[in-house]
Amino acid sequence: MNFNWWTFALQTANFLILVWLLQHFLFRPVRAMVARRRDEISRALSEASAEREAAGRLKQDMQTQISRTEAERQTVLQEQSRQLSAQREAMLEQARVEAEKLKRQALEQLKEERGAATDELFQQSARLAVELAERLLRDVAAPSLDHPFFARALDYFDRLSPTERSTLLAELDSGPLLLTTAHPIRIEEQPKWRDPLAKRIGANDIRFGADPALIAGAKLEFVHSIVSFSWRDTLDAAKKELLGPP
Repeated sequence: MNFNWWTFALQTANFLILVWLLQHFLFRPVRAMVARRRDEISRALSEASAEREAAGRLKQDMQTQISRTEAERQTVLQEQSRQLSAQREAMLEQARVEAEKLKRQALEQLKEERGAATDELFQQSARLAVELAERLLRDVAAPSLDHPFFARALDYFDRLSPTERSTLLAELDSGPLLLTTAHPIRIEEQPKWRDPLAKRIGANDIRFGADPALIAGAKLEFVHSIVSFSWRDTLDAAKKELLGPP
């Protein structure tokens, strides 16, 4: 409620006039009315002050709530930022680990491929060397070269232990001895081969054969055993030494 001074002045003037005119009749009612008016104004002022205080408290509460909300928002934003940073670091670490893994796998694969290529090149070189050696040996091979290998076979029989010699003699009882050379042996020369064998192991039933694959040398086949000395054996041993077992 607003207070109007002009109204108050007019009312006062009217009051004085009325007091002067009707001081004996209206003084008390007018005074009571003024007192009531004063009480109303005071009450209105008190109510306005209370409303202002309530509005101030409400404003303070709102500011406090806004501050609390802002603090909570900042806390949430900081937590989200921390989580995003942790996730980013985890993703970067995972990417680094994956990259290192792929790098190791690529290096291992490259190493394996290089090793396989090196092994393949070595094997090809070894096979080529053996083939070249075989060609050269075939070019120089002659029937006379079979004799030195046969001499090695005779020396082998000379160095047999009694047990080994008995084993071979037992095999001769079960079948003939097959003597194979790289070059055919003429009939008139066969005694030169048969007699030394008969002297050393008592072999009388000896059959002769030829196998050009030996290149040069001799192979004696018993029923269950084989004694062989030839360039083929030497080449096979060299090939096995270079390339390993097939």
